[in-house]
Amino acid sequence: MTQRARRAAGRGRISGIGLGAGLLAGSWLALKRPEVQRADVRVGDAVRRLGSPEVDRAVAWTTDLGSIYAVVGAAAALAAAGRRERAADVLGVGILAWNLSQQSKTRVRRQRPYEADGVRRLIRPPAGSSFPSGHAAVGAAVMTVLADQSRGPTGRALFRSMAAYVAFTRVYVGVHYPTDVVGGAGLGVLLGSLWRGSAAAAGRAGVRRGLGAGRRALLPALRVAAAVALGARIGRGSPRRSADSEEVSQEAA
Repeated sequence: MTQRARRAAGRGRISGIGLGAGLLAGSWLALKRPEVQRADVRVGDAVRRLGSPEVDRAVAWTTDLGSIYAVVGAAAALAAAGRRERAADVLGVGILAWNLSQQSKTRVRRQRPYEADGVRRLIRPPAGSSFPSGHAAVGAAVMTVLADQSRGPTGRALFRSMAAYVAFTRVYVGVHYPTDVVGGAGLGVLLGSLWRGSAAAAGRAGVRRGLGAGRRALLPALRVAAAVALGARIGRGSPRRSADSEEVSQEAA
């Protein structure tokens, strides 16, 4: 990387940190203002009026692109394609965003739109408080990292559009207010922008240690399960062998 490119990357990181922190703090402060909450309801209703039965089904199917399951699947696909470092980045920043958003929900008790305002809900009820959106946080964090690693403007625009789409779907399916997804996206952009250099290297090392510990814990469990299954199979076969031995003894007598 040239010196000019490094300076540009540094400016982009600072901008991302500032943008993420601003969105997160601004959306949290907005929760204390009744006029913003009323606007939240109106904007959410306008978003949900955009759809049709076909759009409803498509959005309900794709809103989990910001879930932890999607993160694990994407990381596994990248690892299978030989991009292990990128896979560790996706898994690490995705898990971090999910955990921090879930922790934040325990401190900000906000009802979801279908609970407080009776809006229609297209998916099963999520757990936890409405603010911030965990899906928006995960989507923004992962897509920010992937956009930063993308070589061209087209790839960066695609990843950022995907993050915006995930945030949009959470309002559309009726489980979040707009300020929830703004706060979640802010958290994700902040974490994704911080996931560089030594911070990213430490995160990847943590992911590898976690996966290694998981494998070490899983192997003994698999051995025990195999032994139990084998023992059960032998046990089921024992009566038959005993009966065969008894028949042979009777014939010999």
